[in-house]
Amino acid sequence: MKKRYKTKTLFFIVFLCLAVGVQAAEQATTDSSFFFELAKSGEVGGFVDLQLEHVLFLLIVGFVGGLVSGFIGASGAFILTPAMMSLGIPASVAVASNMCHRFPNALVSAVKRAKSGQVDVKLGLVMGLSAAVGVLGGALIQTQIREAFGNVASNLYVSVVFVVVLAIVGAYALRDAFKIDKSGSQAEKATKLASRVQSIHIPGTMMYFPSLGTKVSALFIIPIGFATGLLAATIAVGGFIGVPAMMFVLGASGLMASATQLMVAFVIGLCGTIVYALYGFVDIRLAMILLGGSLFGIQLGVIGTTYAKDYMTKIVMGVVMILVLFSLGLKVPVYLSEMGYLDRLSESTMNLLQVASYAILVLALVIGTIIIIYALISGYLKHAKRQKVALEIEAMEAPTGAVLVADDIYPTSATQLSPLGRFEKIMVVSDRSEFSTDAIREAIRLSQRTSGRLSAMSVVVTNPEHESLARQLLQKEENDALAHLETIRTSATEAGVECHIGVRHGVEIYQEIVDEAERNQIDVIVMGRRDMTGLKRLMVGSNTAKVIGRAHCSILIVPSAAQIEGNQILLAVDGSRYSDKAAIAAISIAKHLGAPVLVVSIVHSDSKERRHTEAVEQIKRVEGFMSKEGLTVEGKVLSGSPAEAIIEFAKAKRVDLIVMGSHGRSGLDRMLMGSVSDRVIGYAECAVLVVKA
Repeated sequence: MKKRYKTKTLFFIVFLCLAVGVQAAEQATTDSSFFFELAKSGEVGGFVDLQLEHVLFLLIVGFVGGLVSGFIGASGAFILTPAMMSLGIPASVAVASNMCHRFPNALVSAVKRAKSGQVDVKLGLVMGLSAAVGVLGGALIQTQIREAFGNVASNLYVSVVFVVVLAIVGAYALRDAFKIDKSGSQAEKATKLASRVQSIHIPGTMMYFPSLGTKVSALFIIPIGFATGLLAATIAVGGFIGVPAMMFVLGASGLMASATQLMVAFVIGLCGTIVYALYGFVDIRLAMILLGGSLFGIQLGVIGTTYAKDYMTKIVMGVVMILVLFSLGLKVPVYLSEMGYLDRLSESTMNLLQVASYAILVLALVIGTIIIIYALISGYLKHAKRQKVALEIEAMEAPTGAVLVADDIYPTSATQLSPLGRFEKIMVVSDRSEFSTDAIREAIRLSQRTSGRLSAMSVVVTNPEHESLARQLLQKEENDALAHLETIRTSATEAGVECHIGVRHGVEIYQEIVDEAERNQIDVIVMGRRDMTGLKRLMVGSNTAKVIGRAHCSILIVPSAAQIEGNQILLAVDGSRYSDKAAIAAISIAKHLGAPVLVVSIVHSDSKERRHTEAVEQIKRVEGFMSKEGLTVEGKVLSGSPAEAIIEFAKAKRVDLIVMGSHGRSGLDRMLMGSVSDRVIGYAECAVLVVKA
């Protein structure tokens, strides 16, 4: 019966979308003569005659919009739409073209976040369908205003909505950046609201959502989606409503809310593009020009977040929003005068307001760009300086001599100076999910065996666009993370292990993990692995892969139910410098665990004769040094695909830890994982220690 109610609810939403869609199509057909008349009069849907200077300006605007979007981790539509309007493009065309340019990016980002398990597909589907209805309603309002009162009324409508929204969000962003208001008095109210919504049971409408961990009535979700779509159809930005509502009203975490909103944004953008195209408002030229500029800007903006401080993103967001607000606000009297609601302004006054509005918009673009570029350059220089110092220290500690001899590759315990063989500082990363449980347990046990110091961390994903509106709920999320980390510290203390805890905030999870490891000079990062199947399992997780690619220390990946008992350790070697470094770590951990080591080298079937002799020599070389260290070691040459051979042999021998380098003979750039390593990590049933060269 409950499934039937859920099905009926979804069918109702779909039917409502189709009904409104048919109505919009009928309205577009009815109004075709109106647009035909516009075409004859030279006002074809507001499609301006683009000159070279217009194209260059839009490319720059697209670049800055992408730069700001990548830097603050939010939509840059609050820059793009006003910029297009400043060229004389009607608001309806600017909004429609902006939605057309936005939805492909939203799709790519949504898929990326979904791979990490951060998207609640069911919630995104319900909100997306109801948001589609909101888009249809918003587009209908927009077209009716334009048809009844002309482009001026449409411009006024969009400008006023923009001014109100930017005033609220921009003010909150600046308040947070400068810490003017530190009151948390509303945190309880937000929690009570979400709890009350979750406690209300309306028969026939209850649906379970993984991100909420409970059932919520669809009657609460549909209005949120509708309002999100309505705002998006008005100013091309819907996240100002969607994300805070998912957090405050429904009780979703900031991470899940921001990721799920990307799925909703894709539905909104696609629906808005189709609907506005029916009305003839989508100028594909504008969309392509903006997309071309933003592709470069967004990459640079994302790089900037690596080096900039968190508060800088809020400053950029707040300053740019307030300047754009003033730019649009100066045009409101012009629109009111043209519509006859104010006394007719003189030509000079109107020109002055127009020039001032355009100048302030340009100022917003310039200031935003300068702040971001400054943060990027200064942050990079500081990072480079730290890297230089670290390399100098490493060079001082490294064994002297230009020639790498056997004792240098596999030093004895007494002469080991390389951090590759150390397990003194261990950091476990927890996302508070069940997949982190086994990683936490093994991190504590590893710290016990190596007498190492343990630190535990979690990352609270923050998006300045949404954080400004939901600061209290994000504070609650941080408190929940700290409470979870306290349970880890308690477990570690009971096991006799010293444990430090910490929560970091940022847009990219992997970057916060890497930065924390660098700051504390961690030797090993311990992470869990989600249980996945098929292609998703092969691709591991985007955050795990990026941590392995960017971290300078070793990473221990622990799948669900995996335990490191010290039965046997498998070391994969191929004669490269990466496997040599892995051997150093294997010697060290084998001693701590008192475990025998299986050394394997894989020979492809198509080059078996040529490679077999090399493989035997590689294994014997490693066996010799491990035997000198007092370890029990056995060598084996395997045949076939490297990843599959390692996984099958490890399973047959009941290996509980695989040790391997991050790249093999055909290693790629350090930003990528080796083709063998990522397959082993994705499919192995036991823990995998990836050693960085």
